Amino acid sequence: MVANRVLLIDAFNLIRRIFEARSDPDGHIDDLLETCSRSVSRALRQHQPSHACVVFDGHDTTWRHLLFDQYKQGRKPTPLVLLENLPRFKSAFQALGVLSLNIESYEADDIIATLATGIGDSQFEAIILSTDKSFLQLLSDSIRVFNHFDQVELTRETVLRKYQVEVEQLIDFWALAGDASNNIKGVPKVGKKTAVALIKQYGTLDAILLADAEDKSVARVRQHLELVRRCHLLVTLKTDVRLGINLKSLRLNQRLIRKVR
Repeated sequence: MVANRVLLIDAFNLIRRIFEARSDPDGHIDDLLETCSRSVSRALRQHQPSHACVVFDGHDTTWRHLLFDQYKQGRKPTPLVLLENLPRFKSAFQALGVLSLNIESYEADDIIATLATGIGDSQFEAIILSTDKSFLQLLSDSIRVFNHFDQVELTRETVLRKYQVEVEQLIDFWALAGDASNNIKGVPKVGKKTAVALIKQYGTLDAILLADAEDKSVARVRQHLELVRRCHLLVTLKTDVRLGINLKSLRLNQRLIRKVR
């Protein structure tokens, strides 16, 4: 166990990936529960946290849907069998000594972002277990992101290699270029290449908006000022969700952990 290390698990990112990878996704739910429990147990052994939490989506209307009613439109809905068995998943993780958490009207992303930043401010280390790219905006000396399925840590170098921008510029990049996975379109006729070029030239979205409007790309962004500001809000993870818990609530039950191991 590493003192002051907190493992934050994106519940449905884990569960759905395992569910969809099964040769018979409609098979017995007990098998899925066991596989998910083994994955969480493996993560606990691998990362040796002193604290941990499995964070679930609320699966209701969030503030992003109120801001943009087409948010995530077109995505496959969460399979009913998973929603019906949420209490069983939470009980299975509780049996490992890990708290499950969800907050009405908030996505797991915002809850995890709030936890991770608070953990970092407390001089703890947070490890986010997820393949969701939105967490890359949080990367810092105290916040790490780990792809459990590929067994690889996602780093600042990962971001630069994949997006050609720095971690601190990711939100501006997505605001300009959009995020197709969440049905966020971005600025019309400003694709990824143009967004990267603008950011490399000007540094930030605010600087782009203050730049010489004779640049056609800059003029296009200014023309869609309200849209780009809305996109910026949509792709930015909240870090101020009222959680109603403290770090002590996330401390692992070591007796249960030893029993599972």
